[in-house]
Formats: sequence, structure tokens, C-alpha cells
Amino acid sequence: MGWHIASGPEIGYWVSEHLGSGYNPSRSNAIGLVRDGRIVAGVVYTDWNGKSLVCHIAIDGRLNRLYLFAIYDYAFNVCNVDKIVVPVWSDNDKSIRMVTRMGFAEECRIKDAQPNGDILLLTMKKSDCRFLGDRYGKENASTAARA
Repeated sequence: MGWHIASGPEIGYWVSEHLGSGYNPSRSNAIGLVRDGRIVAGVVYTDWNGKSLVCHIAIDGRLNRLYLFAIYDYAFNVCNVDKIVVPVWSDNDKSIRMVTRMGFAEECRIKDAQPNGDILLLTMKKSDCRFLGDRYGKENASTAARA
């Protein structure tokens, strides 16, 4: 079966279950990565305001370049926002490392906003997104054209 990218409420519910969040996944847009019939990653986009949107990310496996291109292409080119905001709990070191490696930087810290500490708001501007550049974009545009 291999890898494929999926969209739909089932992706949002999967992300919500993994994050234990309280948003309504059926009222959000989501992009998932499915491997051999099992969701291994999901991104839910909420709170679009024309300038930015909030992104919730859950990963339970490896990502591939096509998926990385797809999640940033959707936010920056389809939704046409200038900035993505990712909220992460301050005690979630694994998530902080992951989104920092993706290129997000801490912009704000809301003190004592969750049971175990702070909520960090990490952001990425379109101009800082390496996943839309030649390495990912051109390679994946040609892959998508062949599919």
C-alpha cells in the first residue's frame, strides 16, 4: 500500500486524540500522512484570519518530503497566510525539538497557562520556510505531476 497523503475529519480526530486537545476536528482542515493504511502524522489548521493560522501537529512515525511540502504549501500558498503559529506545552520537550527542527522559533511564552507550566507559541514566516524552496518544492511538484 505504501505512503499517501489524506485529508478529512478522520485526520483531525486522530490529531485531537494524540494531543488531547479540545478543539472540534470536524470544523478544521487537516492533512495526514498514511502508511500501509495507518495514519502516522497529522496536521490540523485552525483559527485562520487571513494573515496567520494555528497549526496542531501530531506524529507517530516518519515523515517524507512530499508530506512536508504539502503541509506548508497548504498553509502558505493555499490559505495564503504569512505566518503559522504552533502552540506547544513547555514540558513537551519532544514536540519543542521537532517543531524547532522544522524551522519554528519561539515568539511568545504564556506563563502558567497549562497544568504543568507555560504554553509556548512558536511561529514560522513564509519567508523562513525551507520546505517550499527548490529542494522540496520543485522535487515534489514534479512528483505530484506524475501521480
